[in-house]
Amino acid sequence: MVSVQEAREAGKKISYQEMDGTVREVEKERILAKLPATPLVEQELTREEAVAAINAFLEAKAKHPALAEPLQRELEIWKERLDKLPNPEDPEALAKAEAAFSAAVEKAAPQAYVPKKNYTLAELAQQVAAFDALAKEFPERAEEVERLASPWRVEEEQHRAGKKKFEGRWFEPPEWEQERFARQGAAKTAFLETIETPAVSPILFSQGIFLASLALLLGGAFLGLSFLYHGVVELMRHRAWWKGAAWTLAGMILFALVARAGVLAVAVPEPLPIGEGAEEKTLEDLIWIQAGLQEPLPPEIRLTDGEVNSWWSRRLRFAPMTVTDVLAVSVVGWQIQFVDGGMILERAGRWLGQTLRLRHQLIFSRSEKGEDIYRVEASLGKLPLPPVLVLSTWNQWVESLLQQAKLFPGAAGVKLERLEKGAVFFSAP
Repeated sequence: MVSVQEAREAGKKISYQEMDGTVREVEKERILAKLPATPLVEQELTREEAVAAINAFLEAKAKHPALAEPLQRELEIWKERLDKLPNPEDPEALAKAEAAFSAAVEKAAPQAYVPKKNYTLAELAQQVAAFDALAKEFPERAEEVERLASPWRVEEEQHRAGKKKFEGRWFEPPEWEQERFARQGAAKTAFLETIETPAVSPILFSQGIFLASLALLLGGAFLGLSFLYHGVVELMRHRAWWKGAAWTLAGMILFALVARAGVLAVAVPEPLPIGEGAEEKTLEDLIWIQAGLQEPLPPEIRLTDGEVNSWWSRRLRFAPMTVTDVLAVSVVGWQIQFVDGGMILERAGRWLGQTLRLRHQLIFSRSEKGEDIYRVEASLGKLPLPPVLVLSTWNQWVESLLQQAKLFPGAAGVKLERLEKGAVFFSAP
């Protein structure tokens, strides 16, 4: 068997040119049969041509058993091409051809084209090349393959032209940046409008603690007055100078201490300076990144006290007071200041028209083993508070802060790294 490009008859001889360009001449009687050449991959065929070729090979195979093996190989090639040619008149053949084409399409394009998805140039080039190979494998269905390849080809052309796609539309780079920021800004604003911050505790001092403190102060004042009265009686009536002087002095000291404690409790401490950056919205950006765009937090998060105070002034929401908390001290606002290695937290409250300011100071450090060490102090106005009240009011604020942190799905893994003047740094997992 010889594959030829061209053949010419000259008398009793035939002159032919082989595929590699070699020209030969043989006797006609030595030619056993003329059969169709092996179809090229990109060659278009009809079912009639394929059936005629198969019949010719079957006839030659029957006449020349010695050539059965090479003829069978050629026969299989033609059968494979015939299976890929749809035949509306033969449902079985049509289904077989469609199944072969569908399998080839699925292999060439495992995923459908998504207009709003951004593909890399390498992905586009690979997909276009796969469709080109599919068109060569099914030349009779080249138009159908081209329709499938068209969106991929258009996207590749736009990509190579330097354009960028945003939500399925192509823009020049400057227009793309403008459109992206405008769309994302609108989406961010709409998303943040749906965010409602959790309501935090409305209590600065619980009713029980505050009434107990008031009772203690009033009891101390009454005891001081009692000592003072007892001393005056001893001096004036019993002429017991030493004893009367002792009672009087004790009463004056005790009453002075109670009075001083009361004055310090209602005194207004120096106001905390509001840091720079009060107009920035870093916290809103973090919510948008994590809750809106479903993206992870950046490895390092820096917040200034100005940003935190701005967030609290706009977003802080207190739960309503209960009916029984008539004499409790209610919270009206939070404010924070970051200093080197610590922070100062001030919460303002109201009680019967009087403003009370509870101020906590946190000192943060790390041991040589890397363990976190915290020390918390607190004062009401300028009056230092005992450790029990310090821990109680601090833990209450921490619980309220954890309620706020629920806005950030990934806040559980965030770790405090360091505190500097005006800013705090966290690390995200």
